[in-house]
Amino acid sequence: MFGRKKKQEADNIVYYGVGIFSDGQVDDHQFETWTDELMDAAENVGTSSYIVNEEFNQEHLTILYERFPNVDPKRPVFVINKIDYEEIQKEYKKLEQQHKWKKFFNSIPLSDYTDAEDRAVFAPHDVQLCTNDLLEASRFLKDRRTEGEKNE
Repeated sequence: MFGRKKKQEADNIVYYGVGIFSDGQVDDHQFETWTDELMDAAENVGTSSYIVNEEFNQEHLTILYERFPNVDPKRPVFVINKIDYEEIQKEYKKLEQQHKWKKFFNSIPLSDYTDAEDRAVFAPHDVQLCTNDLLEASRFLKDRRTEGEKNE
């Protein structure tokens, strides 16, 4: 009885993916500092990724920067979107279809699954916030957390 209510509350929480896009000049310590700050902001960050612009789909980056023209792509960019687990599963299935033999032998690298997850979470048409401002990203997550609490 008590566990059932907690499970329902946990199901109501919407989790977000945070991507930090940069030119590759951000060191691991800085990435961890930003990630920790965003994860602590509202406790609704489910995943975080450090993405180097040159290694990401350039067409997706173009769409993203067209949707958010005030963002300076030369500076680190914070991208936030809801985590859609169904979309992630679809990307996994596409990956496994492309590499059937590797799937058969369980030899698809974890990095390929991570890339598929990033494609699903940071799909440019679905991104909810794209900014150069860490405080704005933090406020966005806090606002979404309080909205989720109101809906419970």
